[in-house]
Amino acid sequence: MRAASIAAQPIAALRPLRQSDVEAVARWYDQAVVLAGERRSLSDLLDSSSQVLVLIDGRRQEPVALILPTIDDPEDGWATVTLLIVSQEERELAARGIAFLEAALRLGVEHVRVAVPADVGLALYFWLRLGYRPIAAGDRLWMIRELEG
Repeated sequence: MRAASIAAQPIAALRPLRQSDVEAVARWYDQAVVLAGERRSLSDLLDSSSQVLVLIDGRRQEPVALILPTIDDPEDGWATVTLLIVSQEERELAARGIAFLEAALRLGVEHVRVAVPADVGLALYFWLRLGYRPIAAGDRLWMIRELEG
């Protein structure tokens, strides 16, 4: 019975960042890998008016990634992931967080775009593996994905 209840527990969950998460995030934030957007100080991120989502590792019940989506950006039907920052040890779990985000966005969003950091080749590979396609616009590389309804 105990083994069945452990197996039924989710491996990860995506939810809004809570004040109680901040201490755990602070332990890994400065050494984290940026897979979308640009690194900002943790205090600036926490002070922003945007809704920061946190990916929780279900095994340890600790935050392992921060995701900052902006709905209707650059226009209606789009979402832009302006930050995905992941603890060094949990890059694979980040893909699950993006899948959760896409599932939540499907109700009102048709396209997702992500600004890939120019200095992180790992970020390009990460998004390609998830089915995003590259588009160069100006001096930025964007990864785009159409969501199925």
